[in-house]
Amino acid sequence: MTSGLPRLTGLSLLTMALASAPAVAQGADASPPVLEDLGQLGLPEELSAAADVRWQGDGRLLFGLERDGVYSWRPGAGPVELEATLSGSTYGRASRYGNYSRLGAATGGGLVFAGDLFGVYRRHDGRTLPLKDNLEIVGDLDHRGGLTAAVGLARRLSPSPEPGGIWEPHIAWLIGLEGTARGLLPTRDGGVALEACHAVELAVSRFVADDLVLVIPGAEPGAFLYGLDGSLRGTVDSEALSATRADCGAEQRALLRDEELRTSWLRRHRLIDDIVANDEGDVFLFVRHVTDGEPRSGMKEAARDGAVGVGTTARADAGRVARPIPENAEGAGARRVTVALDSLDDLDLSDLAASASKGETVVLTGQQADRSEATAVPTPTPKATVCWDIVHARVDDLRRMATAPCAVTSDRADARLRVDLSADRAVILIRGATRLGAPGLGRPGVAYEARLRAGK
Repeated sequence: MTSGLPRLTGLSLLTMALASAPAVAQGADASPPVLEDLGQLGLPEELSAAADVRWQGDGRLLFGLERDGVYSWRPGAGPVELEATLSGSTYGRASRYGNYSRLGAATGGGLVFAGDLFGVYRRHDGRTLPLKDNLEIVGDLDHRGGLTAAVGLARRLSPSPEPGGIWEPHIAWLIGLEGTARGLLPTRDGGVALEACHAVELAVSRFVADDLVLVIPGAEPGAFLYGLDGSLRGTVDSEALSATRADCGAEQRALLRDEELRTSWLRRHRLIDDIVANDEGDVFLFVRHVTDGEPRSGMKEAARDGAVGVGTTARADAGRVARPIPENAEGAGARRVTVALDSLDDLDLSDLAASASKGETVVLTGQQADRSEATAVPTPTPKATVCWDIVHARVDDLRRMATAPCAVTSDRADARLRVDLSADRAVILIRGATRLGAPGLGRPGVAYEARLRAGK
């Protein structure tokens, strides 16, 4: 494909392109996707906490484990083998933080991976080297043909005083094997939304053809199709891709780090968890949503059993709902908000966020538990019916779509999905809980293999 659009170098050019570029050139109608021959893979215990998955060319699978490393495994046979780790490296915070939840692909140019923080790395010929080590908040990445497409925020060497001035002006990047990086998508708010909603993982970046990459920042609206020369080939509204617009403001950042509030936020949004494409021009979007209106909260169930206290505190500086507090613990600057535990799943975070953004202490109180016995106990994972619709489009016309509703399901309200495609062979990972160290509360991830294709 070719394009007459200029290479984007700043926000003003992006605004002009959004106003003038067609969604994508018109093409053939999409047909409903078909997911068939679905079979569960018996994941080894070592891979139970996998956060991402990719095919290797030899039929093995790569798994990224958040706090461990990148491992390979051949389904049904062979041992689990460590492919990459930053442990013992000299890459500063990245080696200490140790997160491997973002995988690119393993090709002849090596394996590309990242965590959700602190850099994008390439493993090749027994060495691990940074590709862009100032990319500190990484939403997603993909790798093809020696290029890595990534969504994330890169820290400036010389910060400026304006809002978002600590970040470089782009939130999507095309990175070569030598670490040369071209900014693709300029941020429209200084990176504030991407940083605020980082905990709910909204970004998607995928090559949908050898010369095209699709970027969906998630926190900032829109989907953007780029050529390898950095030119914008087309745009689509997020809503046109069956996703809802995320309400990402700076005041959300602290609250969304809390597991209970984050799960409540996820319930109210339709999100594109992942995208895959084949070599025939088919693009498949996995759109996550909750179908039942009253998922059972682990906090509610524990409270009914007398096992959990009613007070928790959320501070903007701590960034989490951390500990119970007694009835008389309100001090200066605190504000008590009474929320019945039965309605916690319907809680509007904006009220809490406004106070948290002012540095106030927000106290949540339930109406069914004994305040005199408030104790901090971990809560079971809340349940709900989570569905992933598979939306099929053609790369030459992303606006014409057909949907297979609820093609994949889970009964856990916090479940997230990752997928990869080789020809028509799909591997689907429903990620495990991050609380596997808590006896009886964590759950392992589940992986499936299936055939994914466009319908006739």
